Amino acid sequence: MSNLKIDDWLLTESFRRAEERLGRRPDDKAAAIARASGRDFAGRLAARAAALPEAAAVRADIQRLVSGLGWLTLGLAVLGLLTGLVAGRAVAADRQVEILLAVAVLLLFPTLMLLAWMIVWLLVGMRPRPRRRASGGAVGRLATGLLRRLAPRLLSSTLAADVMAAFASALLTPWGRWRLSLLTHVFWLACAAGALIVLALLFSVAQYDLYWGTTLLADGTVVRLAEILVWWPQLLGFFPAIDPGWIAVGREAATDAALRTRWAQYLLAVIAAWAVVPRAFFALWSALAARFSARRVALDTGRPGYLRLSVDLAPLPQPASEPGVALPEAVERPRRRKKPGASGLLAVAIELDNEKADARGLLSGLKVSDVGRADSRRQRSAVLKAVGARRRPAEALIGVCSMLRTPDAGTERFLVRLSEAADAPLWLVLDEEHRLAERGADIGPRRHDWQALARRAGAGIVFIDREQPDAAELARLQRGLHNAEAAS
Repeated sequence: MSNLKIDDWLLTESFRRAEERLGRRPDDKAAAIARASGRDFAGRLAARAAALPEAAAVRADIQRLVSGLGWLTLGLAVLGLLTGLVAGRAVAADRQVEILLAVAVLLLFPTLMLLAWMIVWLLVGMRPRPRRRASGGAVGRLATGLLRRLAPRLLSSTLAADVMAAFASALLTPWGRWRLSLLTHVFWLACAAGALIVLALLFSVAQYDLYWGTTLLADGTVVRLAEILVWWPQLLGFFPAIDPGWIAVGREAATDAALRTRWAQYLLAVIAAWAVVPRAFFALWSALAARFSARRVALDTGRPGYLRLSVDLAPLPQPASEPGVALPEAVERPRRRKKPGASGLLAVAIELDNEKADARGLLSGLKVSDVGRADSRRQRSAVLKAVGARRRPAEALIGVCSMLRTPDAGTERFLVRLSEAADAPLWLVLDEEHRLAERGADIGPRRHDWQALARRAGAGIVFIDREQPDAAELARLQRGLHNAEAAS
């Protein structure tokens, strides 16, 4: 997992989803900008996404969604305030306030919700965790489908559905969970504040009788409960110390003005201490945590859409000035497997020194379709187009390369893109080793360089010289092609 700012994460994820769904978009310029950025792989992915032509429109959609989350927070605050005003007015009807009933109505359910949130937070935590990459079953697929249908009504870019899906995934990150926690705390904070405001206003402009009574509970139990409720307000300095005798006097409606005032202050202090203060604390905590998390959202660079870009976005290595100078290490790609229903072997010759040589002549005993040479940029584009036009995936793609060439990032990127276009396992066959030996070069380091490229490209590799063929290497290639398992 690598970290990005939330806006960059959403932009990068939106393009990944779109490309996995619709195919990769032309991005030679964007890839060059990413490689030149000097950042880590996640940073290069973000730089590439920012350089794509649709990036500005996608960013506008992202800002619209983030702003919408802020407006939703404000809307819930208004709704909570109105709810609190109604609840506070309801418990003070008829100029009488039953203290136990008021406490139960205004504190019981919000406190249970707060406890539930705290338990979930303690058990699950707000730390990033590995998640299943599936859609979450039928419910997940239904939610994703609904979001995709809703997206064009709210967003304007051509990637609206993918932006909405990426935003929904962002809500599962620590940033998203803290933002959702903030929504919860803001609602209940506003609700408690509304109840506190309306009760304080009513107690200020009208005379109310406050008392407590019980049918099932013993009076001593109620007195003890009242003492427990006032413990936290006393600790905060909202209410002075009390004695059990004062609580017992409140069993019936108080006629003394001073006693009536004190009970009103008691109720307001309990609401402020148990409902307003905790929610204000957790709302501030959630806001700060969301702000911090927005700067370091985990990007899962192991997803297939990102792995396909690992070679294209790898920093360009300096060409080896002499045989055996190793290329920088890069992410090793997993081997592709043969797809069900695959048909035919494809072969392409890449920068062979012998201009008349082709791939088919080297691979005796194998029935291959030669798609031509791929030396120049124009030839490589034509080969990619021809391979991509096939209706069925190939059983394997065989790239015949020359040992006379030093392996470079350009060849590596082309082989990976060719394998993606063929949707097939990739094998490298190294030819012209005899010519390299005639020039006095050291064979071992050059082999090592090509083997390193094969690992990075997720390819198998054999060394078969056209002039001095090695039967064992050809047999190993045949076994590798025959034993390729169908993808599950």
